[in-house]
Amino acid sequence: MQKIRAIIVDDEPNARRALQGLLEENFSQVEVVADCKNVPEAVKTINKLKPDLVFLDIAMPGYSGFELLDFFDEQHLNFKIIFVTAYSEHSLRAFETSAVDYILKPVRLEHLTRALKKINTEELINENKQYRVLKDNFSSQQDKKIVLQTAETIFVVRMEDIIYLQAEGSYTRFYTTSHGVLTITKKLIDFEYLESTGPFFRTHRSYLVNLNHIKKVDKKEYIVIMNNDAEVYLAQDKKNQLLEKIIT
Repeated sequence: MQKIRAIIVDDEPNARRALQGLLEENFSQVEVVADCKNVPEAVKTINKLKPDLVFLDIAMPGYSGFELLDFFDEQHLNFKIIFVTAYSEHSLRAFETSAVDYILKPVRLEHLTRALKKINTEELINENKQYRVLKDNFSSQQDKKIVLQTAETIFVVRMEDIIYLQAEGSYTRFYTTSHGVLTITKKLIDFEYLESTGPFFRTHRSYLVNLNHIKKVDKKEYIVIMNNDAEVYLAQDKKNQLLEKIIT
């Protein structure tokens, strides 16, 4: 098995030691080649050792973990990042929409295992696009985005451009104003978090709609007409909830 050369970036010595201990005891394929207490030190270490993987804390004095990205252009960001964060449930939605890997503090073995399962040293791809979206989504700007991966392409889509989502078995179809229809290799349940990040509502087990793209609601037929004239099913037990959100 090919080794994954990793560095740990965290301003807390105990956190660095705890994570390194978990890695050494449970993941023989991961070799921790260095640990750093801040971003400037991490930049020097990355340039010198060229690791495959960086475990990156976000909340650090001086430079935040996000600012590490500012020291590398897209051509030289050839390492993968797993963010290590103590952020709240609400803030974690930014990670979900950006399609990047993260683990919560204090780091638990099962979470670390899940994150590392996604790592394949033969396919360590440049994910600069996702990282930039993550940084933007953590900012105060209103123009939030989501990273969507089809079988062949990675798309960055503004939340406001999503009309609705439709379940298609193990896939989800995103109907958008900017990119047409995108078929994503995830189930609709994987995108339920959108209800807490913006104006989205689950009208039916097969549909998640953007409230701002609703043209009208047929209360008798239990159908929602979207701005693209698509007809979306409305479950009977969802009607009053939807009407309340639209009216208020």
